[in-house]
Amino acid sequence: MDVEHWFAPLGNNYQSPENYQAVYLSTKETTPFNVEIYSGSTLLATKTISKGKPETFTIPREYIITDNSADRMKVLTMGLHLIGTKKYFANMRFSVRNHAEIVTSKGLAGLGKAFYLGMPPVQRGSYPAISNHTASVIATENSTTVTLSGFDPGLIFTNDPAANSTKTVILNKGESYIFEVNNDVQTLGKGLIGAKIVSDKPISVSNGSFSGRIADTGIDIFMDQSIPLDKTGAEFIVMNGNGNLNSQSPSIMEQTLIIATEANTEVRLNNNTTSVPDYTLANAGDFVFVPSQLYFAVSATDNIFGLHIKTSKNVYVYQLLAGSSDFEDASGGMNLIPALSCFLPSKIDELSAVNENEVQTNSGFYATHNIKLNIIAQNGSDVYVNDSKLGLYGPYPVVGTDWELYSLFNATGNVTIEARNGRAITVGIAGGSTNVGYGGYFAGFSSVPAISKVGDCATGQRLEVDNIYDLYEWTFSPDNSPGSYQPYPASPDPSNPATYFITPGAQFGYYKCRVTKFSCLPFQETVEFKYLKCTDLTTKTIGPIGNCSSIPVITPVFTKDASIPVNISKTFISMQPAGGRAYVDPATGQIHFDAENTDLPQVVFKYYFEGNGDFPDSEEVTVTVTIAQINLKTPKIAISSCLQNEMGSYNLKNNYEIPNTDPSISRFEYYEDANFTQRIPDSELLSAPYYTSKPGTTVYVKIYNTYNCFKTGEISLETFELPVINTIDVKNNTSVTITVTKGRAPYLYYIKKDGALDYLPPLALYSSSNTLPITEGKGVYTVYVKSADDCNPVTQTFSVIGISNVITPNGDGKNDYIDMSSLQYKINPKFQIFDRNGRRVFDGNDANHFIWSGKENGAPLPTGTYWYLLQWQDSADTEPDIMTGWILLKNRN
Repeated sequence: MDVEHWFAPLGNNYQSPENYQAVYLSTKETTPFNVEIYSGSTLLATKTISKGKPETFTIPREYIITDNSADRMKVLTMGLHLIGTKKYFANMRFSVRNHAEIVTSKGLAGLGKAFYLGMPPVQRGSYPAISNHTASVIATENSTTVTLSGFDPGLIFTNDPAANSTKTVILNKGESYIFEVNNDVQTLGKGLIGAKIVSDKPISVSNGSFSGRIADTGIDIFMDQSIPLDKTGAEFIVMNGNGNLNSQSPSIMEQTLIIATEANTEVRLNNNTTSVPDYTLANAGDFVFVPSQLYFAVSATDNIFGLHIKTSKNVYVYQLLAGSSDFEDASGGMNLIPALSCFLPSKIDELSAVNENEVQTNSGFYATHNIKLNIIAQNGSDVYVNDSKLGLYGPYPVVGTDWELYSLFNATGNVTIEARNGRAITVGIAGGSTNVGYGGYFAGFSSVPAISKVGDCATGQRLEVDNIYDLYEWTFSPDNSPGSYQPYPASPDPSNPATYFITPGAQFGYYKCRVTKFSCLPFQETVEFKYLKCTDLTTKTIGPIGNCSSIPVITPVFTKDASIPVNISKTFISMQPAGGRAYVDPATGQIHFDAENTDLPQVVFKYYFEGNGDFPDSEEVTVTVTIAQINLKTPKIAISSCLQNEMGSYNLKNNYEIPNTDPSISRFEYYEDANFTQRIPDSELLSAPYYTSKPGTTVYVKIYNTYNCFKTGEISLETFELPVINTIDVKNNTSVTITVTKGRAPYLYYIKKDGALDYLPPLALYSSSNTLPITEGKGVYTVYVKSADDCNPVTQTFSVIGISNVITPNGDGKNDYIDMSSLQYKINPKFQIFDRNGRRVFDGNDANHFIWSGKENGAPLPTGTYWYLLQWQDSADTEPDIMTGWILLKNRN
């Protein structure tokens, strides 16, 4: 439980369509307070919590988990930083399909400069499966150098195949980095286990496998947040998870990882008092996995087992556990075990929704799981869970120690665990369902007393330690020199003894607190805490500037006193803008901001600077920059033109500039290419025939404002859609009705006998009616139709059918035949001749062109009266036109 928490991002190599990730927040404080959740400088959410009213925040996945292998070995802006005004628990619960895990934040106790890494063993198995080792870090200060070492030199890292003995990266505050090795393609069995991460400034580290593989029959997530080397210990107790340790065959999943932090570390298990240790770890970073066969039975019938570990030097201890006894090979979890200390808290108040962790499995969706509480307490503890002993197994003393064990099965909801007689306790959970497993410990990592600063300059600050001790003695020094510490306050009031917190106000300097716990003598004293002056918060407004411009360079100067020297090495951008780029010139300490063509009308960034000395003045300036944007209503338009010789004429200037008026625009430039190298001259923009081009091309536009910044636009050049003549219906050879679709209405119509297809009728000849009179009798006509776009008309020919009543085929060139070839322009035409007895003597067709010369099969017919039948359709959906009548044939005979 702490006022600040960090979660480094996680690299997932198990692709899944069903993902869940949330942070759970809870506190013992009865007065509500806010917790702000940041990723970098971005505030993601603010949650208000109090005792009995915990909160959860569903984390957008892009801030905490990445599936993209390109994000490994790369500086990221992922990860979370949580800031509260009082102490609270924070843990992250997350899942992919079939797999889940929990990462418990260690708060300020998790920050440090040296870590050894813990993961499950490398198990490639007999069939292909994904498996990795990963360690992710998040920086708390600018210019933090992080170095990974102690791994096999031949190990291949994702996105970094160089065979180096170290990997180094420099991070700024809020930035993160994921180290990863893929264990499926390498033969090195150690992976990253026992590798060391060091930094020159405090960082938070999470390590494990996402996903990992212990058994050949399954994979799962094994992940937890680590603690720095100076928070490790030399005595531990591990309680088993839900794996069945009563089985004849040993549990593969249940085992314990021990990692040495110094050379020649002796490891003794389960009260081994002989001179021969169970294991000796020769070097720092060496490790051993202790199998479940070496666990001792606590209550075998209830499947409660334990492992007592005592080492000659400090070590890391990680528990690997099964979340489900039914599928233990596929339901793994991992948690860091806190070292035993009588300075552990006596009350863990409160853990929220301990049985929740949403996950989709092959067996269905699970929001809750079977949870076992593992409680480790000092001997003689009076342990209660939610004010009750109901269902609590224990106490079970651990031989050779001052500790005893308890278990509670099927824990649900919010839980508070306490030893009512003030003795030390810690608690972990082991949970899962089907093939899901996870675990975590919630207390014990800050058992070494430490001072935290709570509150802020605006609401008041205080320094505090955990309120779990019996006596508190505060001291103060202005310079941290030997012998300089004096009681604080300078004249303590015996009738008003010191408590777990003080309010120093403006008395800046170094503070320590000596704490005494009667059940854990002697007293302990914290390391010194440097209490700094409050940072002055000021504002600055700049602009407007163009979106391609930079602000005038800012030289940091203290607002309250410009004569105070500035330490330029301490100047940095404390909050980046949402658009553009702010940066510090390291040589001068000056602040720069480049808009970099952002489309935001306003951005905000912050910069921090301070003076010299151990307790410097400092100031953080919030800068608001107004950015002049070019506002285009229609940056991309399409314009159409009629075609002349397949070319269109386009008035670019009018069509683009009239709808895109903006007072800030100074000029438009038009180009034929997207690289803006072929500018269209003004002569083609200002007067007819304007710019000519084939349709289907694009013109590119640069629009400048008064700041000489520009935006780009596009003009698609098109041609008007032409009308389509669908039907021409001649009625009684006296009128014609024309139907038209497409193009742009209204239409204009005109017909001309023997009209040329390229003829352009004067506008005055057109009619707005689509039914026109036929005044020139039979023959071939051309119809002309114009759309409202006023392009050249579309045309189509049609025929008006008429027939002569006399044929005299005597070769004189007059009435020698009856020519009905105009029927060829009709649909389903017929031209038939019959004699007076009804016998058909002629049938017109394409071969004879519907022309009759008074013959039957080439032989002249006798003079007489004959009958004709004419039939056709003007279009497929009109009724047939039929004409009948007589013809007088006068032949020479």
